[in-house]
Amino acid sequence: MANTITGFLERLTAAAGDYNKAKVARLGLLGSVYLDVRPAVARQGQTIRIYFPDVAAMTDQANNDWTPEDLNPGYVDMAWGQRPGKAILVRDFEQFQTATDILDQFIDPCYKRACEYANGAIAALLTAGNFNAYPALQSATPASIPIGTAANAWDVLTGAKVPVQDPASCSLVVHNNVHRNMLTDSNWYQENLVGAVIANQTRQNAADGPGTPPAFNYTRKVDQQMPTSTTANLTGTIAVTNGSTAVTGTGTAFTTQAPVGSWIKVATDTAYYRVEAVTSDTALVLSQGYAGTTGSGKTYQRVTYTSVAMNKYAIALAVRPLELVNNGSVQSRLVMIQGLPFRLMLSYQHLKAGWLMTLDYAMVAAVIRPDFGILIQS
Repeated sequence: MANTITGFLERLTAAAGDYNKAKVARLGLLGSVYLDVRPAVARQGQTIRIYFPDVAAMTDQANNDWTPEDLNPGYVDMAWGQRPGKAILVRDFEQFQTATDILDQFIDPCYKRACEYANGAIAALLTAGNFNAYPALQSATPASIPIGTAANAWDVLTGAKVPVQDPASCSLVVHNNVHRNMLTDSNWYQENLVGAVIANQTRQNAADGPGTPPAFNYTRKVDQQMPTSTTANLTGTIAVTNGSTAVTGTGTAFTTQAPVGSWIKVATDTAYYRVEAVTSDTALVLSQGYAGTTGSGKTYQRVTYTSVAMNKYAIALAVRPLELVNNGSVQSRLVMIQGLPFRLMLSYQHLKAGWLMTLDYAMVAAVIRPDFGILIQS
């Protein structure tokens, strides 16, 4: 059995090496924050110190009149509290004959879930309580960010001397539904607003989402985990038919409460639908057929989306490996996957007659510079 475990661990190491050579797209938020990854082992409850660039202004020293200060860089203390992980039961190592088998069946899905977990933890930080340096901007266009609102966000941050000159460090992160509406806003592509080169590249690559050419030094990124909320039930009730795009209202005010571009939902459903056209206060058209149950007298709600314009030092994500355990019944290895340190552990479970294979890591995310970001509600 020991040889089987050793062989499996060797194949897994090879699979991780192959995986690291591939290009793996990061989620929007995960690639927009300050990532602090170090080899030091994390322990539950341990506090670590995250440093970020912050020094006092320089002064004229023409007369060699130095006034030295103690080195005191900006930092924030963060306590470990999350240990994301995944466990599967392996009864036969023969199912992992090659490194490719391990990559396809275990490493790839686990890595994606690990990224989703960390990305979700970052998204949960996008609240008015955490980003309290400036009031959130309110978009005048539902489920979209007009270029004027993006410019206002840029004005706020530059006015506060936030470094926004580097598109690699500054991001405008939006929900995919917001991005979809922004693609139909021709103002984003007008050369007199964003420049000829950006306009041309954006027209060619607009639907790509992540990596969209920057405007106002933001790199626009799309993230499905951006926070959303629903309004209270809107005025009146609606009638919908399964498979139909037509919505008929009774006592509704569609032109003001559900304008074109809005995303709405029947209060008792979970699916959102984009408003494609509004013909009156009591008649609108959805962009796709209604998938729910036909009926009338239904209450409905509109979705509000939170976006963020920020420098990466607004939020820090710290990731550390966990302590390795190796004894007669447990074997573990440190595996680096796309720059993140994971602990792979194997332990035999007699009651289940198989090997428990776990992959976990330690992480904590926190807002460290609330003045380096501003929220946008739409």
